[in-house]
Amino acid sequence: MRRPALLALACLALASCGRDDSDISGPDVAASTVGVLATGCGPSASAGSGVVLGAPGHVVTVAHTVAGATAITVVDAAGTEWPAQLTALDVAADLAVLSTEAFDQPTLATGPVQLGAATAHTWSRTDGVGSHPVEVTKRLAITIDDIYGEESVKRSGIELAGDVQVGDSGGPVVTPDGTVIGIVYARSKSRGSTAFATDATEINRVLATVTANPMDTGRCV
Repeated sequence: MRRPALLALACLALASCGRDDSDISGPDVAASTVGVLATGCGPSASAGSGVVLGAPGHVVTVAHTVAGATAITVVDAAGTEWPAQLTALDVAADLAVLSTEAFDQPTLATGPVQLGAATAHTWSRTDGVGSHPVEVTKRLAITIDDIYGEESVKRSGIELAGDVQVGDSGGPVVTPDGTVIGIVYARSKSRGSTAFATDATEINRVLATVTANPMDTGRCV
């Protein structure tokens, strides 16, 4: 069922991370990058990015965008909207998996962290799918609050140098060969060109918990 498009976090002082630009990893990544719109937690929809991973029709995004939502929509690179349902949620890793019917965008592969040049692929309401270069500077063992700020949790991730903006959360970090090595979840408030992403270990862990049936989205952040 398709219809035309109408068009958060805390690790020290981080802010949740829509943009554009260059593409070092090819058109397949752009086709697999999507927008995520979630309604039910405020007067307007929460917006983020996502990427097709794991199995056809499965979109990985950040948990803080979809937690508590009463309706979730995935917007593909062509601007078509697809109703989606939550099938995995990890509030510690800030990751979620959405499932859509008849969604045939290509599925990308995950891989181990590679330091050096990469691309962050993102979606915004104004520009749609875009990309911009980032540098993967560090592997991280992160201690952070969960998405509700209630419990201290651990997750593995990477530090990025580049122009990551508020709204880029959920976008994949992609190597030059098109492998997804992370999902952006925040940028630093104190260091404007620094951002953070969960790594493929966390991505694969949440993909392994996907349920056959839709699950409750929990509480709003």
